[in-house]
Amino acid sequence: MYLSPIIFNSLNFSAEQIGSGITTAAFAGITTRFGTGYLLDKKFSYGQAIKVACLIAILSDFILFYSQNYLAYLCGQFFLGAAAGIYWPSAEIAIPLNCNGKIQSSEGYSLARSADAIGVTLGVFLGTLGTYFEFTRIIYLIDILCMLFIFKILLKKLVIYKIKADSKIREGLEVKYKNLEKKSNLRWLINLFPLFLITLFVTGVMSLLQSILPLDLANGGIIRPQFTEERVATLVTIKLILLAIFQWPVGYILRNKNSSFKFSLCLISLLIGFILLSLSNFLFDGYLLILIAFIPLTISLCIFLPSASDAIIKSSPIKHRGSAIALYSQCFGISSLTVPWMAGKLIDNYDTAFQLWLIISLICMLLVPVCKNIK
Repeated sequence: MYLSPIIFNSLNFSAEQIGSGITTAAFAGITTRFGTGYLLDKKFSYGQAIKVACLIAILSDFILFYSQNYLAYLCGQFFLGAAAGIYWPSAEIAIPLNCNGKIQSSEGYSLARSADAIGVTLGVFLGTLGTYFEFTRIIYLIDILCMLFIFKILLKKLVIYKIKADSKIREGLEVKYKNLEKKSNLRWLINLFPLFLITLFVTGVMSLLQSILPLDLANGGIIRPQFTEERVATLVTIKLILLAIFQWPVGYILRNKNSSFKFSLCLISLLIGFILLSLSNFLFDGYLLILIAFIPLTISLCIFLPSASDAIIKSSPIKHRGSAIALYSQCFGISSLTVPWMAGKLIDNYDTAFQLWLIISLICMLLVPVCKNIK
């Protein structure tokens, strides 16, 4: 996913076309997330849902591996988004259920996000090696192998629980939040609105870092020169390595901090990172500022990813937890549906991403006060 923009940029796809592919994936994800959340609330096994996601992901990998035109690219992105829409709510709901009361759910999410970061880093590292051998599409073959490995784990090594947890797990997760069951459906949804708002923004930022940042590096800044495909892939790999390194320490250090503090710190870190990205446009050696910007940007994502999932789980009633996780996961789809396309248009019009990073910086400042409403 991180290297797809580079692959299709080399086929002379415009930034708008690449962004529209990501938008197509987001549209498919939005549709499947709603259905997955409903089924999870109806006690459908999250293990079975993950298996379905793996099959669809394998189909998307085959299509993207062989695609040479815009239509095939859109088709592959559609199935990729559908797979993600089924997988993420299922995986998120599975994490606290498999903690078994032995560790806090916040620690469980930190471990899961660390595993995500390590897996993505390894995949992009192998893809980066592929760029040096002019075989970047190896990433799709790697993903197929990963999906088959997940199947093996689900079939042989893990006990797949239903959404309905046993009484001990339920007690461990809900002792502080049992009074939420008495609240109306509308009330719990309203209470989650500030968190959803922050999530929409941060997931939009994640989408930009995945799809638009590689294009920014490849196209060059106002003064900063263009980077080669190999150099772009190397920088993306460095960013992901930092995420893998920082994820567990940051999540562990902040595990007992309140949500308001964690999300404020997340937005401030994003602000610093995007200011540095903006300034990099004016330097011939701007890649040095980009490397420095990776540090606060990485820390912000390390704060957000486990904290948001844990906050959603703890703030939603049990009977609506599948829907709450689906809505949270939906934020990823909605931001991906709109942000890359708009960002692509902006880059096509101005030839650099300077204006984009400046706008994101301003939004960060505006959203910091919203964090105090997140419980």
